[in-house]
Amino acid sequence: MKISKETKVGVLTAIAITILAVGYNFMKGEDIFTSSNEYYGKYKKIEGLFKSNPVLVNGYKVGSVSSVLMNNETLELTVGIIVPQDIKIPKNSIMKIVNIDMIGSKAIEIIFGDSKEVAVNGDFFTAQQDQGIAQAVSDVLTPITKSVNSVLGNVDTAIAGVDLRGTLRDASLALRSFKETADKLNKLLDGKDVQIANILNNVEQATAGLGGITPKIDTILQELDKTSKDLNKVEFDQLANRIKILSEELSKTTKAINNKDGSLGMLVYDDSLYVNLNSTVTQLETLLKDIEKYPRRYTGVTERQRRKGNKLKEK
Repeated sequence: MKISKETKVGVLTAIAITILAVGYNFMKGEDIFTSSNEYYGKYKKIEGLFKSNPVLVNGYKVGSVSSVLMNNETLELTVGIIVPQDIKIPKNSIMKIVNIDMIGSKAIEIIFGDSKEVAVNGDFFTAQQDQGIAQAVSDVLTPITKSVNSVLGNVDTAIAGVDLRGTLRDASLALRSFKETADKLNKLLDGKDVQIANILNNVEQATAGLGGITPKIDTILQELDKTSKDLNKVEFDQLANRIKILSEELSKTTKAINNKDGSLGMLVYDDSLYVNLNSTVTQLETLLKDIEKYPRRYTGVTERQRRKGNKLKEK
C-alpha cells in the first residue's frame, strides 16, 4: 500500500505543529505531559513581573507565571501561576513577589501556610511583595547620604568661620622659613662630611666602651648590694646579742631581788637591814667628820701625839 504525498505532508505538518507547541510551552516553563493546578493572587503593582517568570518553593523552581491580567477599572493586577498537582499547597499559603538577582529580576515565592486544607485549582492566595531593588538601594544609601551631607555641612561651616586666605598665607610663610633654615643647615654641613663621620665614629667607640664597662658596673652594684646586706645583718646580729645579754642580766637581777635570802632580797623585804645600814652609814659619817676635825687622834704616831689630839677634842 502506497502512502500518498499529501498524507505524508499532513503527517509531517502535524508532527511539526506538535513539536512547536511542546517547544513553546517548554520555553514558557510549562510541561504539557504533567498535570498542574493554577493559582492566583491579586496585587496593586508587580514591579516588573512577567509571564513565564519562575515560581519557587524554598528557592527551587516548581512552576512558572501563567498570566498577568489587569482590571481596567480598579487597575488591580491578577497574577496566575502554574504548579504541578503533586505539590500539595496549604490553602492559607502566600504568593510573594521576590527579587532573584541584583538587576531586579522577579519571581513568585510560595510561602506555605499551616492550614490542613489543601488548595485546589483556581484558588486565590494572599499576595505579598518584597521591596524593589530601587527601594532597597535607596534605604541603604539614604543614611549614607545624610551622613555625607552632615560632614560636608560641618566642613563648610568650619571653613566659613576661618580666614582661609590668612591661613594659607601663614602656611606659605612657615614653609618659606623652613626652606631658609634647611638651606642654612645645608651650607653649614657642606664639606663637613669627614668631620661628621669622625664624630659618629667617636660616638660609636664611646658607646662600645660603655658596653664593655656595663658588666663591671653591674658587678660593682651587686657587690655593694651584698655588702650592704652583710652590714645590715652584722648590725642586727650585734644588736640582738646585746639585747639578749641585757635580758639575761635583768633576769638575774630580778631573781636576786625576788630571792629573800640574798642581799638584795633582804634589803627589799627586811627593813632591819636597811636600818642597820643606815646607822652604819651615819656612824661612818660621824667618824669621818671627827677624823677631819681632829686628825692627830687617829694619825698620831706616838701616844703623846694621840693624847694631845684627845685634849684638843675635849676643849
